[in-house]
This record gives sequence, structure tokens and C-alpha cells, in this order.
Amino acid sequence: MKFNLLKWLPVILFGISLSTDAATIADPYGICAHISHYEKKTAAKQLECMREINIGWVRTDFAWPWVEKQCDQWNFNDFDRLLSLAKAENIHILPILGQNVKWAMPAYKNLDAWGNYVNKMVLRYGAELRYWEIWNEPNASWGPDTPNGKDYMRLLKRAYEEIKKIDPALTVLYGGTAAGGMPLTHIRETLAAGGGKYFDVVNIHPYHREGVPELMIDDIKDVQALLKKWNLNKPIWITEMGYSTAPQSPTLYRKILPAAFKRAGIDPKNSSAALLCDLEDGWGGALHFDPSQTILADFDSVKTVRAKELKELNVEKYRVLIPALGEDFPIRYISDLLNYVQRGGTLVLPSGVPFYYDHQRGAKREQVGQKYLKLFHIGWDAWWQKAGIPKEESWQRPAAEFEGQFSVRLSPTGRFLHDRNLKPGDQFIPIIEAGSNDFSGVVAALYKFDSDLKGNVIVCTTRNAAKNVTEEQQAEFLPRTYLIALANGVERVFWYCFRSDERAEDATEGHFGIVRKDLKPKPAWRAYRTLTELCPSGSTVPKMVQQEDCFLANWIRPDGVKVWAIWTMLYPKKIRLKVDRKISRIINHLGEEQPLPQLEYSVSSAILYLVGPETVSIQ
Repeated sequence: MKFNLLKWLPVILFGISLSTDAATIADPYGICAHISHYEKKTAAKQLECMREINIGWVRTDFAWPWVEKQCDQWNFNDFDRLLSLAKAENIHILPILGQNVKWAMPAYKNLDAWGNYVNKMVLRYGAELRYWEIWNEPNASWGPDTPNGKDYMRLLKRAYEEIKKIDPALTVLYGGTAAGGMPLTHIRETLAAGGGKYFDVVNIHPYHREGVPELMIDDIKDVQALLKKWNLNKPIWITEMGYSTAPQSPTLYRKILPAAFKRAGIDPKNSSAALLCDLEDGWGGALHFDPSQTILADFDSVKTVRAKELKELNVEKYRVLIPALGEDFPIRYISDLLNYVQRGGTLVLPSGVPFYYDHQRGAKREQVGQKYLKLFHIGWDAWWQKAGIPKEESWQRPAAEFEGQFSVRLSPTGRFLHDRNLKPGDQFIPIIEAGSNDFSGVVAALYKFDSDLKGNVIVCTTRNAAKNVTEEQQAEFLPRTYLIALANGVERVFWYCFRSDERAEDATEGHFGIVRKDLKPKPAWRAYRTLTELCPSGSTVPKMVQQEDCFLANWIRPDGVKVWAIWTMLYPKKIRLKVDRKISRIINHLGEEQPLPQLEYSVSSAILYLVGPETVSIQ
């Protein structure tokens, strides 16, 4: 038995009593990186940068096609090198087994070939790599067939049997399911097929299309309830979670909207705008619509409203409302939204086809298609609905009325707006035209009403226009994600991802990293380092309480010092805290020392760490 001097030093020196039954976090800090293949040239430097901020785990693909490029021709050189590099930095690897090969497609129908691949990988690396994740996002990235949990169970079962045959002490992880699809359905199907026997850890990827880390709590509770229903006592990991910092579309926000507002008779400088966001009801809504990056900065004021306020929202003051950033909307509020337009309000629907999914409580969604669009006199066509429509357009340009007012950079959408749901008195005003070959359509338009509706709707079908965050928001969300997950029973979290490849300026996938392409740190890198220094491995599991929109978490470090973290979900506020022992340090989420206040504390969506007090409460 090893003696942990760090743990017992405060007892020896100061007589501080440590609880012997308090659960502790064990190396919970992980990150995803493509260092096994795509980024192997920078793997050594990336691992060095990870160790600087106390990351203990890196999750990366040990993909089948990379090791067996041709049938029965094996090359382990890249993986051998990676293990050597990771060992030098004392970083553990979580390998992902998966991806189809051409000669055994799909893998779940070629189990002998799949089993042979699993066997060879685990025989070679199992002595050092003790955890194995089976496939990445099997509910989404599956292959030629439609994914379902029953088919995945066949793949999982064979992998589990091969792994346990080699070493029963190895740990098998259920492939992380991706939110935005059907994660619970997929896990439920696997369990119904008998899959509960064939994994040791379940994990999820609780990305949210719109929202903040706090919305993750429902995801975790849903998984816990599902495991309980099947009498499974298994740990939960999050093997992907993150936010992209790709810039929001300047074409839509800075160029198109001013022209649309002017055409609709709206002067932002003499008007206010509202963003719908109801976190208490599980709806992030328009939360990520950052006024500093958008035309909302030109409005007299911007207010965030809850769903219950829609009925009474003052249309004369709040002439513009953004209810959602993408294709999801909680349909339970559709009548209140319609009433806002009937009273003369203007909706801005900035990304994708409106109201395509019903966002239900618990971050669930149900596809409803165009069911509610006639209510708003709007509509769209796509290639799978109407012959002659291209999957993607090859050109986009300002409509004739707006020629010369802005330029357009091509961002294909394949969804084209139409005027067939208009009523007498209504107008359909194209803003951006788009097409391919002999097809021409409209991808951004102003619907101007003078019928039973008296307001306007501005729609742009270009997707992903507003699903990203700023670098500052990414840095705020990272430590909140970890503390929320750990406080709610998750054992380990892998942030996605370490390095941004910056494949294009506005490519969402290219900007998830906490360092840039040249490995220069983004603010989130500093936030990660601050978190791991103040809540290191061996600390007690964080305890968290919520008071209105404030969150307060606390834990005891291995040196016996108690640390508190306080933040709000959305808006800054001044609060008074009752503290029973002197605060020795106040540190912000980026590791910067803050002055010790006497009475009031300014709390925001960026965590404030308080070091030292035994108890803290919000007055």
C-alpha cells in the first residue's frame, strides 16, 4: 500500500481532519485529440501542452482502417509511437475501436473480421491500455445502414468477449452516443437486446444545439434513470463535450439583417430586441446569439425573455424577437409565438428551416417537419420533397431589390423558401437568391404580413449560422461543464477537443480546440489549467447547489483546503455571501487573482473561485 504524503500532509502539519468516507475524484480530466493519425506530426507537442494543464487522459481513434489498410496487412507503427509519446508525458490513452473497412462492410455483419481486429489490438496494447471504447457515436456515425442499438449490441458483444478473453480486468466502454440524434433511444435498444452485460462504463456526448452546460444535468439524470430501470450499476463518462468558436456568420448578421430590418420599417436604434431563453424549462433558445458579434449591437437594448413572458411581450417596444438559433423550438409555446406576430412583432429565424424539431423537456427532440409553418404563412422546399431541386446550390447572390447593399459568400443549404402559404395582403420579399444549373430559388427572405398576421418573419435557411460561441464563452463553459458533470455523478470528462485545425474561418468543426492550429493557447486552455490546479485529482467530489440562477459548488483539495466556485448561468449580478472563515484567495476562471471584496461580490457566467472558507452561502 502506497503512502500518499500529499493527502496526509495537512493532517501531519496542521491537524486538519480529512473525512475518510468522502468520495474523491480520480484523474477525471480528459481531452479528445486526433493525434493517432491526422495530427501525428504534432502529437509530441500536443501531449506536452496537455501535461502543462494537468490533463491525465487523451481519447483518440485506434481505427480499424488505419491499422489494417488492406485485408490481413497490419501496420502498428503510428500507434506504437503514440504510446511511447504518451508514456513519456504520463498521460493515459483511451483508444476508440471502430470504423468500417471496405472488405468487411459493415462491421456488425462481419463479426469474425471485427473480432480479429479487436483481438489484435488488445493483445498488443492491453497491458498498457486498460480502457477500450467500442465505436464512436454508434447512433450517428455507423456506416451504410441506419444505426440502431440492437445492431450495435452485436458489435459490442463480440468486442467485449474478445477483450475479456484476453484480460477480464480490462474495462469496456459503451460507444459515446451523440446528442442531437437519439442517444437514449439507442442505449435503450441496446439494453433491450441484452447489451447490459457487455459493457462496464456507459458514456454520452451531451452537446447542445443551443444552450449552456447546465442543460447537461437533465441528460445525466436521464441516463442514470435508464440504468436504474435495467438494474445496472455502471459508471457514466462523458467522452465528448465542447463548443466551437468558429465566427458567427458576418454575412447574415452584419449585412443581411440591416437591409431586412430597413425593408420591414424597423430602425434598430429606436427599437429593442428580445431573445427567447428559458433555462428553467430546459430551453437554451437564442442564448448563443452574441450581441457583440451581431446586428443586435445596434438596437437600443436587448432583453432575454422567458417563455411565460411571450404572451405579454410589449410589441411596440420589443419589435424584434429571436426565438431560436436553429431548427429546434419547444412547440408547446408555438401559439404564444404566433400571437406575437399577430400583434405586429418581427421574428428572426436565422439558421436552418424553422420549427423542424419539437424541443421537449430533457433536451429531447421530435421531428415535426413543416407542420406549423402554415400558421406563420411561411414554407420551404428541399430535394427530398420536390423533384428538380438540387441537394446543394452552386451560387448565391443578393436578390434584385438588395443588389449593391451587401455581398454573399456561398454557404450551400439546399433548403429553398416559397410563398405558397401567403394570404391576401402578405408579401414575400427575397433577400438572397440561390440556385444551380437551371434551378433558381430563395434561401433568405422577408415575409411581410398584412392579413391575420400583422408583423414580419425573416428567415435564412443557411445552417450552422449561429451554433457557435465566442472564445470567451468557451473558456467560461469549460470549467462549468466539468464541475456540473462531476457533481452529478459523472466520473470522467473528455473535452472536445485539444487542437483546432482551423480548416476554414467559419467551419464549425475546425474550431472546437482549446489551442489554435499553431498550438497557441485560447482562453479555454487557461481555464482548464486553473480548474485542474484548484480542483486536482484526489479532491472530494464537488457538491453543487443552485439558488435561482446562481450555482455554488465546493470541494476539499488533497491538501485539505476547501475551494468554492460560484457562477451564474447567464447574467452578471451582485450578491452578498455569508462566509464563516476568511477567504485567502479569490481567483477568476482564467487563473487571475482578484481583490478580496468586503461586502458585495460581482458574479457572472465566468466562474469565481473562493479559496479557504469552511462554509459559503448566498444571502
